[in-house]
Amino acid sequence: MSDFRIGYMYSFAPIHCGGEGDLGNILEIVREVHTNFPYIPGSSLRGSVRNEVSVIDKAAADVLFGKELDKEGQMGVHQVWFGDARLLWVPMRTMLMNGSRDVFSWVSCHSLIRDHAMLTKHGSVMFDNQAVGTNPGNCVVADAQIQVNRLSDEQRKVISLSGTWADSLISAVKPIWEKNCIVLPDADFQVLMEHSLWTQVRNKIQEETDGVNQAGSAEVFWTDVCIPRDTILYYPWGYTLLKEKPVMPNQHDLLISVLQGLFQLGGQGNVGRGWVQGWISNITEPLVSKVANISTVV
Repeated sequence: MSDFRIGYMYSFAPIHCGGEGDLGNILEIVREVHTNFPYIPGSSLRGSVRNEVSVIDKAAADVLFGKELDKEGQMGVHQVWFGDARLLWVPMRTMLMNGSRDVFSWVSCHSLIRDHAMLTKHGSVMFDNQAVGTNPGNCVVADAQIQVNRLSDEQRKVISLSGTWADSLISAVKPIWEKNCIVLPDADFQVLMEHSLWTQVRNKIQEETDGVNQAGSAEVFWTDVCIPRDTILYYPWGYTLLKEKPVMPNQHDLLISVLQGLFQLGGQGNVGRGWVQGWISNITEPLVSKVANISTVV
């Protein structure tokens, strides 16, 4: 059986992975072509994890990710791969008409839940063309008023995550997430991803009068579009081991410690962007197949 695993990330700060659709001074975020939902490219995730591993053990990073391009144009072969990190649950400002005092709920949509469930083998269940959630009733999400029906028992099973949450999240975040989830139809979620993402205007304060700007006035540099903090994302990853020089247990343990720790993704890390807490569903060591140059998980 091929080595295929699932990882998760919880954002502690807005994440900006730049896209190609910048309009003037608006720095857009990379988006999926078929859904227009933001995502984090697997190459960005791989590069961030490699940097974290390299800081601790450069030789282990070369074994796991392959040696970087040298002066002779030679590169090593990677033994760990990472897919794109997709949205799963996005925080949205929420007001429930039943008296709930929570500031926001985590929102997802039918296709994101379906794709995650297929990868994690949680089965499948039908979602009607309506919103469902843990708190049924009349609800305002962002600026839209919607009617939320109660999740069925089967739907609750499908939206569950694999593995064990990170220790830092299991008591502080997980119980709140379980009580504040809304699954929207895809079209409604798409509108939110168009107009309700995290944005920030970057300004420069004028210190002196220069004939055009007065002291104390603000000059707009650009506007960032980001995946908001408190977002839950998931990604596939796994091993493709070399039979001659496979990943050793200590190198595997180092990678696991990085994937289950705090690390930074995307740009603008100098202003605190992109910090995430990771956790994974499977921490077992990979085994080299005796008949093929691939890895198996037992």
